Amino acid sequence: MRSFAKVKLWKLTGIWPAGFKGEPHLRYKAALLILGVTILVASIAACISYQGVRRLIVGNLERNALLEVKERGNNIDRWIGTRKAEIEILANTPPVRSMKWSVAEPYLKSEVIRLQEFKHFALIEPDGSYFTTKVGRALINVSDRQHFQKAMAGQVYVSDPTISRTLKQQHIVPISAPVWSNSAKSMDKTVKKPIGVMNGVISIDRIAEVVGKLEYGAGTYAFVLNSQGVPIVHPDARLMGNIDKAAPSLLESADTNLANVAREMVYQKTGILLTQINDARVYVAYLPLEQAEWSIALVIPRDNIEKELLPLNILAATAAVLAATAILAAILALKLFAQSCIRTRTEALLHRLTGRIRACLGLDRILQTTVDELGTLLKLDRAIFGWYDPRQDTVEFCWEYCRQGLPGRLGIFGAQTGPCGDLAARLHRCETILLKKISAPDATASQEAAHLELTDSHYAAVPVLTQTNRLGYLFASANRRFATPDEVEVLEAIADSLAIAISQSQLQGQIQEELKLLEEVLAQLRRTEEHLVQSEKMTIVGQLAAGISQEINNPINFIYARLIHVNDYIKDLLNILHLYRQQYPQPVSQIAQKLESFDLDFISQDLPQILNSLKIGTDRIRQIVLALRKISLPDEANKERANLHESIDNILLLLAHRLEQEIVVVKEYSNLPLILCYPSQLSQVFANILRNAIDAVKSVDKSEQIITIKTHIVEHSTGRFIAVSIAHNGSRIPPEVQQRIFDPFYQTKSLKNFTGLGLSVCYKIIVELHGGRLTVQSPMQSQSESQTGGGAEFVVELPIF
Repeated sequence: MRSFAKVKLWKLTGIWPAGFKGEPHLRYKAALLILGVTILVASIAACISYQGVRRLIVGNLERNALLEVKERGNNIDRWIGTRKAEIEILANTPPVRSMKWSVAEPYLKSEVIRLQEFKHFALIEPDGSYFTTKVGRALINVSDRQHFQKAMAGQVYVSDPTISRTLKQQHIVPISAPVWSNSAKSMDKTVKKPIGVMNGVISIDRIAEVVGKLEYGAGTYAFVLNSQGVPIVHPDARLMGNIDKAAPSLLESADTNLANVAREMVYQKTGILLTQINDARVYVAYLPLEQAEWSIALVIPRDNIEKELLPLNILAATAAVLAATAILAAILALKLFAQSCIRTRTEALLHRLTGRIRACLGLDRILQTTVDELGTLLKLDRAIFGWYDPRQDTVEFCWEYCRQGLPGRLGIFGAQTGPCGDLAARLHRCETILLKKISAPDATASQEAAHLELTDSHYAAVPVLTQTNRLGYLFASANRRFATPDEVEVLEAIADSLAIAISQSQLQGQIQEELKLLEEVLAQLRRTEEHLVQSEKMTIVGQLAAGISQEINNPINFIYARLIHVNDYIKDLLNILHLYRQQYPQPVSQIAQKLESFDLDFISQDLPQILNSLKIGTDRIRQIVLALRKISLPDEANKERANLHESIDNILLLLAHRLEQEIVVVKEYSNLPLILCYPSQLSQVFANILRNAIDAVKSVDKSEQIITIKTHIVEHSTGRFIAVSIAHNGSRIPPEVQQRIFDPFYQTKSLKNFTGLGLSVCYKIIVELHGGRLTVQSPMQSQSESQTGGGAEFVVELPIF
């Protein structure tokens, strides 16, 4: 922003006093003496402090140059980082992970064409043999190459330049990344070793081209050193070396200045220094690269940086001229007094305006304050702020100051003469323009004085460049000669302050939006933490259930197996008793007394029934234990064939304690094939939907509480699916809940009642893990909305492979 002190504000008033008219002569002499002494002291002080100021300026210029070199050096670092990321991404693609050249070759050849930065790609086996997109299978081995060894150690590595063994002695830079196995068990990269190496080759000429874009004026050049101080990119090709072609390190250079620079670069330092290289005084800015074990330096001619000292030298010469013209300045001293008064008053007004602008964060108050103070300061007829639309060639006047007695001019105005789209250029040239009102701010506004004439030399239009896509204009017009360069300069200074104030207002709004977003993120993080805690609890409960079921299963199996024999033994004993009773109808007196003490006929009938009840009970316990084991045991890494009917029946068996007599479960099973899936995760999905269905039917007071489970096969354009429908006639799901029911962390139950997977996790299991579909409909198609509840139906569709 322009400094108000540099603006010749006294020209705005048109005052150029010729004398002091009544001022005492003594005051005039005193002013001359003060001015002369001030000039003399200032000249002496300027000569003494010149060298100190020069050193400060040079230090600042060096820092600025280093910052610019850092910024451009970071671009090179990002370019190398992008290449590394591309190689790492390719190493994680399925064709490369297959480590089959017949699969990876067409894919890598297409990537060479697409990326264009790489000469070719190579897929290297763990033993060092490899295939390339240039020659196919190579006849040599690269197990001794450092980039191969680093990649096999798990690193994405940018090698020093080397000579290609397959591309006819070409100088290349290999970039390698480890290839990890597709198996889920081998994803622990801290334990497993890579199954191969993905390698991309960049020409050293391409590296030199990227580095060559680093410049700081004419005559600059850049070079790159490796970790041993050997140039790998340099304008002088005779100094360059690589892994296969040794070259002298600059650390051992006969030029001590160059060796000192190389030492700083090898030590990975960042800085800028003035030194002498090849009999020339130059600045050398150097910094390390993060993406490779290299350092980059930029040699800048001394004049490129120190040319900024020209204003200081001009200032020194000016000081000498000022000393010679001290007498002339003394003659004008009294006039400077008047000018100082005018400047003080004007600067005070501008300072107050700037303070008000920056104190108001509301856009309306900012702009209205600006035009009001501007109109008062410059004694204007009008001061207007408007938004310019280059597509329609119109200006929307939104905030206005007008002198008392003049009508307002708010609304949208368009140019009536001149070519379309040239309004901005005509405003810049201050041509006479007639703006005709197109629309008013509201429908009831008066349509009188529906035009505004901007007369040449009587107005100024200054653009207000904001950080948005909108272009603002600050208009000032007066019934006098206006828009002198100095007046326009004042308007531009005010426009700069206004642009800052508008940006502050917009930034305040953005901060409020960011704070609101941050609050939402924090709330989501809290829900995530609670969900993870509950998931961990469910994992522990599953592990405990698996252990308990294993412990219960052994004694139950023992009891169940022995009950069969006990039943057979008792049947044999009862048959012997009946046979004995038939053969000896008249027992001895002692046996007759015992028979009278208990009812043998009743025992003969009741005992088999008791044994049968025990057998049924143990059999049910066995089924519950088996169902609990199938659900609680974790799935294997690979899918397996499973019977969905069996999984659903096991869930119903475990939920039998919640299925009260009022709840009727209707099964309508079709003949389904075995499906390839993760059985345990599907069982958890069905358990969650069935628990929700039980809660829904219990929440509605109905005489009949029905849960219907249907299975059938459906046909879609994408193939055949097994559809499992779980419907209930309980409470319906509101439409706003249906829209978010599968969103992560969204739930309609409190966390104290949350005992299973959320529907978002169920959705992920069905859709992402199994490639199926999970939909909800409420109310059900078979239910009338006039009925209480309305019911809901969840449909799980799983593809048949």
